[in-house]
Amino acid sequence: MAGRELTRRAAMTAGGAALLAAHGPSNGRTLAMAEDLPGLTFEYEAIVTLKPTVEIGRSPRGIRRRIDITGGTFAGPRIRGTVLAGGADWQLQRGDNWTVIEADYMMRADDGTYIHVRNVGLTNSRVPGVSTRYLRAAPVFEVPEGPHEWLNQALFISTLGPAPDDAPKPSVRIRVYRVT
Repeated sequence: MAGRELTRRAAMTAGGAALLAAHGPSNGRTLAMAEDLPGLTFEYEAIVTLKPTVEIGRSPRGIRRRIDITGGTFAGPRIRGTVLAGGADWQLQRGDNWTVIEADYMMRADDGTYIHVRNVGLTNSRVPGVSTRYLRAAPVFEVPEGPHEWLNQALFISTLGPAPDDAPKPSVRIRVYRVT
């Protein structure tokens, strides 16, 4: 993983340097320096099991849906554990057919630490005719002081996608990255 992170950072730095060399200052403003470009570090992957989607109905804001979270597991280089049943993903399909995702749930690390997760994102999975699927979110963690408080001290992004074929159905795969 460390080698892949160094390769990604080197590529981003080289790309940023090429951008600066090609364009230089623009309209009196200086472009960000390559060392200012954020990086990403993989933290964990979760397989989250779900109940089928419940259509709540149309509201003034759009079409509301709820997907109950029934459990799951997560694992990464620094943390692993279970996703607890009882959370939910509240979705709102807007007038442009983009869907706002608002998941709120709890996880428990193998050492017993409880982790509150609120993952808010956006997807075009219900937009007719899109050629590229967009499904990204920004999880925010609330963790008590202790071995996992690093989750309180950074920004994160996540990707969401289909779970592996051998995962219980329905479920989703969430990969979480710390912004460095």
